[in-house]
Amino acid sequence: MNTDLLSFLLIIAYLVMMLVITVRQGKKTKASNADGFFLAGRGVSSVLLPLTMIAAMQSTFAFLGAPGMYYSHGISYIVIVLSQAWVALMVIYFGNKIRKLANKYNYMSIGDYFRDRYDSNYIKVLASCISVLMTMVFLAMQYVGNARAMQVITGNVVSYQVAIIIAVLFSLAYVLIGGAGGVVLLDAIQAVVLMVGIVLAAYVAIGPAGGIQKLFKTAIETTPELLSRPGGKGMYTNKYWVMQFIVLPFGIWFCPHIWTRSLMAKDENALAKSAISIPVSQILIFGFSTLFIGLAGHQLLTDVKAADTVLPLMMRNYSHWFVAALIMAAAISAGMSTINSMLLVSSQIVSQDLILLNKKEKVSDSKNMLISRVVVLLLAVVAALIALRPPESLVQVVQDVAYTGLAQLAPAFILGLYWKGTRKEGAALGMTVGIVVLFSMRILQVSPLGYPGFMWAFFSNILITIVVSLAFKSKDNTIVEEKFFSEIRG
Repeated sequence: MNTDLLSFLLIIAYLVMMLVITVRQGKKTKASNADGFFLAGRGVSSVLLPLTMIAAMQSTFAFLGAPGMYYSHGISYIVIVLSQAWVALMVIYFGNKIRKLANKYNYMSIGDYFRDRYDSNYIKVLASCISVLMTMVFLAMQYVGNARAMQVITGNVVSYQVAIIIAVLFSLAYVLIGGAGGVVLLDAIQAVVLMVGIVLAAYVAIGPAGGIQKLFKTAIETTPELLSRPGGKGMYTNKYWVMQFIVLPFGIWFCPHIWTRSLMAKDENALAKSAISIPVSQILIFGFSTLFIGLAGHQLLTDVKAADTVLPLMMRNYSHWFVAALIMAAAISAGMSTINSMLLVSSQIVSQDLILLNKKEKVSDSKNMLISRVVVLLLAVVAALIALRPPESLVQVVQDVAYTGLAQLAPAFILGLYWKGTRKEGAALGMTVGIVVLFSMRILQVSPLGYPGFMWAFFSNILITIVVSLAFKSKDNTIVEEKFFSEIRG
């Protein structure tokens, strides 16, 4: 039996083993209502929450996307590490405050908060649509990453299309059987596997390059542009780099599968530890491991059609087939963890905030669960169809589309938490204009004054939200002030 087929069987065996764990955990934590199915009963501990946070954030991007970005753009991509300090602070401050509000008023999604804070179905529906559409882009890219990894490491024994089908079937099994309770335990295991796997992958990549010192010496001599900005393709200019540092963290934290972790937390201690896990994991993965892999790939590989295939190509060319298969099994399982979380939270938003808008109380738990599971199936199929036409770079799509789109939720959310003068008119117009500006500039491919469109969209959103809110400051706001600024603090 050839090693390519053995690699495929090893990956499938690993996925089946994770499925067995999910089935057993799903029986223990069987959810009979939406709160249990989507939020694990709001009781995830300080041991599991940090690990599930790592697994949610570090998907196939850690194994495929990040090495591809360092391969293409060089060390400029390290801005992703610097931005995580902001994300950690958001988890501590914004996350803990929304956790308290969610427990008090039974919020299950960001749409619930928007509806309650602004008394506006329009804002709730708009925020829900933005969340789902941007997450679908992200979800599709996860399927792309998993399929590429499986295709390359098995030497095309498994075609890209078949690999997509395998990823969809396993992700559906994990989510439909385990719900949030099963996914949380699976995430905890995958987080450990991910961290060990990426370090092992870096070790494998550094060897053929002659060690870390030789790796950087060769880069200085042959590709010095990879060790400075604006990078190998000139993208990371000062303006682009700084704006990513400012805007990107908002887009990351407002990913529904990240944001929802705050609602799943058992207490403030669990949330604080999950915040600490973010920069620690980011430094290990993006500050060192994937940087080494990307630079080594640039020096050792000659025929790379898609940057995201650098890691599987390095593993296939420079390690034993068994080690390569194990590392790629870790990469694929990491992607599965994020896929599971995305499917859960997207189906939650579609079923609870859109389909059952203002009707949740009138629907039985059993019918609610049936609707939610059907939505999970449909979302997985749609994401898979999108993934059939993959882009060259997964990270680029997520950064420039998904993260920047999700960042448009930040002004209304944060101002609504801390400024009692924020009015629904300002929040609604700011969010609407922000999205329109963002995608108009992306479609037209314009960057006024050299600043990227996501910067214009983000700050236009903030400005409009504030100015319009001030224009409506005479409007009675007593109910909001009493509900959100009298009892809930910090």
